[in-house]
Amino acid sequence: MGRVQGAPQTVGTPPTGTTTGDVRVAVVCDHGVVAAGLTAWLDEGVRAGRTTVVTAATTVAQLLADRPQAPPADVVLLDLVLADRSQPADNVAALVATGVGVLVFSFGGDLRRVTEAVRAGAAGHLPPGVGPTLVREAVAAVAEGEQVLGEELRRAVAEQAERRPDLSPRQQDVLVSYTSSDTKLPTVARGLEMRPETLKTHLRRIKEKYAAAGRPAHTRLDLYRRAQEDGYVDPPG
Repeated sequence: MGRVQGAPQTVGTPPTGTTTGDVRVAVVCDHGVVAAGLTAWLDEGVRAGRTTVVTAATTVAQLLADRPQAPPADVVLLDLVLADRSQPADNVAALVATGVGVLVFSFGGDLRRVTEAVRAGAAGHLPPGVGPTLVREAVAAVAEGEQVLGEELRRAVAEQAERRPDLSPRQQDVLVSYTSSDTKLPTVARGLEMRPETLKTHLRRIKEKYAAAGRPAHTRLDLYRRAQEDGYVDPPG
């Protein structure tokens, strides 16, 4: 099967699977029409074998709860934006931990979300407007242990890895709590179960790390923007 013009490039890695038999696919999407369309496309077959949609769910939690003892599929097609407001990177990480390949898609093509998903372990991304041939090719590639990433996305992932400060889990908690509301600092500190002076120390160190990465954040609004850019908080709306 020839590659569709303009398709994301595959980056070869040692194969972890094969498509000589059925590739089992799970679809996680809370748009019924979209899930049905993907299922119809995938059930048409791929390469030497064929794809089979073995399950569908509206959330990652539901998918994993339905199949707690084994990987839910060989490849999971994951909608990045779900109604349960779960974080895309968290969803990808939870799926990758079960041993499946993850192929993400979204309607808006939000590069920030996609980049976060790839950094969390997603093997590929389907850009908006792709057709059935490309979807089947991408699923087959991920099942074989390859990555399916466009050039722009690969550059974005590399750039973010270089410029995103390495915040500790506690610093991430501080950043999210402090930037998610206009609550006064002592109230934020109580919510984090720390003293205000300790919170100020964490914030100072977070700002120092962003400054060292060439992305200064002097004010609370600056920190909120950095938290958005790095996927710690969702953009408004």
